[in-house]
Amino acid sequence: MTHSYQIFDVFASAPLEGNPLAVVYDAGDLPGEAMQAIAKAFNLSETIFLMPPEDAANTHKARIFTPTMEMPFAGHPTVGGAVAAARRAGGLATVSLELPAGVTRCTIAPDASGATVVAPQIPALEDGVVSTSVLAGVLGLDEAELGFGAYKPVRATSGPRWTVTPVASADRLAAIRLDTNAIKALGAGYESLYVIAPTGEGAFQCRMFAPEHNIYEDPATGSAAVAFAALFAQWGGAGDGTHELTFLQGVEMGHRAVLRLGIDIADGAVTEVRLSGDVVLMAEGTMVF
Repeated sequence: MTHSYQIFDVFASAPLEGNPLAVVYDAGDLPGEAMQAIAKAFNLSETIFLMPPEDAANTHKARIFTPTMEMPFAGHPTVGGAVAAARRAGGLATVSLELPAGVTRCTIAPDASGATVVAPQIPALEDGVVSTSVLAGVLGLDEAELGFGAYKPVRATSGPRWTVTPVASADRLAAIRLDTNAIKALGAGYESLYVIAPTGEGAFQCRMFAPEHNIYEDPATGSAAVAFAALFAQWGGAGDGTHELTFLQGVEMGHRAVLRLGIDIADGAVTEVRLSGDVVLMAEGTMVF
């Protein structure tokens, strides 16, 4: 059995920046157990598997795996997978991927250097009180440093679930000293921690930690940025219309990544979120096993 694969750096304008992604092609013959094992072997934040669609109107069915679990939706695999699918087909302008979270519509840059994907689910805040004292202990920060403006720590979802933690400034991101033993106290299903600070008008810097899922830190996390759109609509003072946000991530890891978000708001509620980024091919090969 052989399968070709490529590795892309996503949310990056140059190789060895952003978040690396493995794309496995023609994966329709692989059972889920094999996909999970391959993702564990690649040991990247995520691996995406492309296969024939269930609906011929779409480009591919796709499944996304971390080294330990399957994801219903994830940002950098969807952006990178869309670009990979478009290139492999000879240069498509649009791609639609069938993900567990829903069909995702993707627009490919004219030179296939990136993509804009429509999030398959509208992000939302979730119930449950997030203890600032627990979060401060997990992050190694003072409790007074959590939150900025009207933003406060909260649980949110974009398909995946997040504990989203605003902090006062970008220098507090560099000061984080994560207590991996305490992170379970965030609650089952919410151990993935997205920490975000303001850096300017419509601009943010962030870090993401998910040690419970074998990802100590992720250099670029699109689904977490999509989840933040729910906070932005409720607490960011945004009116109806289209808003453009920029997120810088991976700085502390030496993997600078830039994510862009377009958010449509009507009657105070998010109606669509679009995630954009650049993609660079880094490696390719064939799996033989």
